[in-house]
Amino acid sequence: MSVQSRFPVLQTICSIWVIGFLIFFFSETHSNDQEFSRAFIWQGIWKNAIFILPSLLNPFDVSHVSATGVDSGWPMLTQRWPFFRIAGLLFLSAVTTGIAITWPLLRSARLTRCECFVIQAGLGLSFQSLWTLMIGSAGCLSFATVIAPGSVSFLLIAGCVLRRRLRQTEALQPSPARPSFEPAPKWLWIATGLFALPFLILLLLNGFTPPWEFDVCEYHLQGPKEWFQAGEITFLEHNVYTSFPFLSEMLSLDAMVLADDWDDGAVSAKVVLAGFQLLTTLCVFTTGRRWFGTSTGLITAIVYISVPWTLRTSLIAYAEGAVTFFLMATVLCGLIASTESEASIQRRLTLITGMLAGSAMAAKYPAVVSVVIPAGLLLLWSMRTKGCLLLPIALLYGTGVLLAAGPWLIRNTIDTGNPVYPLMYSVFGAEDWSPAMDAKWKNGHSASEHSPAKIPQHLMGVVVFSKWTSGLLFGLAVPTLLLLRKHRQSRYLWTMVAWLLVTWWALTHRIDRFWIPIIPVTALLAGASWTMFRNTSWRVLLFVCIAGCSLFNLQLWRMPDVTGFQCGLMDFQVVRSLVVRGDFKMLNSRLSSEDRILMVGEAEVFDLRFPVYYNTVFDESLFEQWTADESDDRYWSAERKMKSADAVFQIFAEKGVTYVYVNWLEILRYRRDGSYGYTDYVTPLRLKQLKDAGILSEPTVLAHRSWEDLSDRDRRLISQWPGYENLLTIDSIGRKKRWAPIRLYQVR
Repeated sequence: MSVQSRFPVLQTICSIWVIGFLIFFFSETHSNDQEFSRAFIWQGIWKNAIFILPSLLNPFDVSHVSATGVDSGWPMLTQRWPFFRIAGLLFLSAVTTGIAITWPLLRSARLTRCECFVIQAGLGLSFQSLWTLMIGSAGCLSFATVIAPGSVSFLLIAGCVLRRRLRQTEALQPSPARPSFEPAPKWLWIATGLFALPFLILLLLNGFTPPWEFDVCEYHLQGPKEWFQAGEITFLEHNVYTSFPFLSEMLSLDAMVLADDWDDGAVSAKVVLAGFQLLTTLCVFTTGRRWFGTSTGLITAIVYISVPWTLRTSLIAYAEGAVTFFLMATVLCGLIASTESEASIQRRLTLITGMLAGSAMAAKYPAVVSVVIPAGLLLLWSMRTKGCLLLPIALLYGTGVLLAAGPWLIRNTIDTGNPVYPLMYSVFGAEDWSPAMDAKWKNGHSASEHSPAKIPQHLMGVVVFSKWTSGLLFGLAVPTLLLLRKHRQSRYLWTMVAWLLVTWWALTHRIDRFWIPIIPVTALLAGASWTMFRNTSWRVLLFVCIAGCSLFNLQLWRMPDVTGFQCGLMDFQVVRSLVVRGDFKMLNSRLSSEDRILMVGEAEVFDLRFPVYYNTVFDESLFEQWTADESDDRYWSAERKMKSADAVFQIFAEKGVTYVYVNWLEILRYRRDGSYGYTDYVTPLRLKQLKDAGILSEPTVLAHRSWEDLSDRDRRLISQWPGYENLLTIDSIGRKKRWAPIRLYQVR
């Protein structure tokens, strides 16, 4: 499939592109963060190579994350064993279930062991998630019920194997012939292992990092925590995000149940979710090997595993890790199905492709656009060229999607009347939503502009300026455009990349992680560049580029201020304390399980160890619901009247509220960003009125900030809040010196 060697001009052009792109890539400062400079990091690696490289090339040296002075070393590894045991049990149970599910579906299919394992693990994890949704909704969460599918599957598999061995008289069924691929040289296998090993070790070690990121502590883990504490999965009207399809979050709930502790379970769950990155690495390897040769598969694996996003997604436990894996698995299975000649096998693989695509949707709604639609269209397109009937193919694919994603739609229909709640409110409506809330949601989840003139700027943000991308992706992928006429799979992959970029720009609010699913597809194309020209000069150039970029990415991986907080081999008990905010530590030490706090402006509540009332920015404010006069319908207005003091006190008493916590920093952030907004009803004056009425005590200030350090815009915005003076400290000559943005009031 290489471009013919009699065209040296093409190789020269491709070489110039690779070298020129990487020079530009490493000479640029991140467009949104002037403190981040690849050129500075790159120069630092080589200027201090004699000191840095011994540590950098040793993945067991975790001194880079020990700057806090916390004890670190191999003795701390034993602290991770309880979490690894739970994660291993959950993953093994899910994979065993996947083997049982796919046993009849993959029968006689010409697949390699790696391809089978990728499909089995993917469908097993997807089924485990659906199983948890079912038993959780029924209030039957327990250790035994969580591992029941894996236990039953193990017995079924063992019984089938034993039955085959006992039936000596029956002729053995011949195993289907496995596909053969162009082999890779031994030195490339060794080099791949040496390159990949540090990344794999760091990925696994740092998978144990306790949760610290906002979205994770707001809903990715907070939702499962609430369900674990309640013993069942219910509709959480105060956290709209928990009504999303929650494939990966159900695995977090499983880990909490198996550990019998929400905090320990969260760490085990992060290890399981980090496994999605390992599965994706295996998936891009086996896809590259099937369509471009074993050498391409190995190069692809190096390119993917070294991308900084791979570690960051695992550190933060974003849902994009699951989406990325299921996208790549869908592409793999769909391309295999499109080349299968036997009709029965083709139909089964088409059904599996739909189930994998539906699993991506079950991980996150945007996968409808990024996975389900493009994968289905590419599958139908490829089947059309073979003269297949498209209607049966479409029905099988759609059935697979519904099998994996349908239960999440049914759940939302039961809870709210809207299968895709909170989306498409204008079509389905919803019992717990309103036109104003829908408008606010759309404003917060759409781009501020769609100017064609800015497309190059946005595209460069993906290709070059993202902190966590790799120069190898588009640096090596772009030359494979020369393969479009000769290689059908290249056309499919480039079509997928183009679709993902266009839909990311047109249909999302363009935050970085929404284009993460592009990475494995682009990595596959980058790996394909290895086989474009078969002469030594081209491959030496690529090998040098891959080695240099991998070294740089390894240094980037080991910079917590870039990729995110990493625990390495630090003392785990201390690490757990490090990730908890100072004000939350104080609250955990001061309050008991008998207290209940009303959080105003705060939704990042996972680390709190006592009952709380809270709401996300897109849900109705509980403070407004409980204190506002119902006869005044000026919702979200600063002019809206309050209930009487007696009525407010009675509600607090009925709800068991003992403290009110207000985070004006978060409220300022929401109001500063016009796309989110925050109800104008909540003002410092409201809290003063409740204090003056004797309902609340004098506040305990949990954080101070310098007034002068705020931007002019922030000071003007705060000054518009009624009663903002109550947040300020004035010196003897009348200057505003400090403000107290985080306050705790006790209910009298």
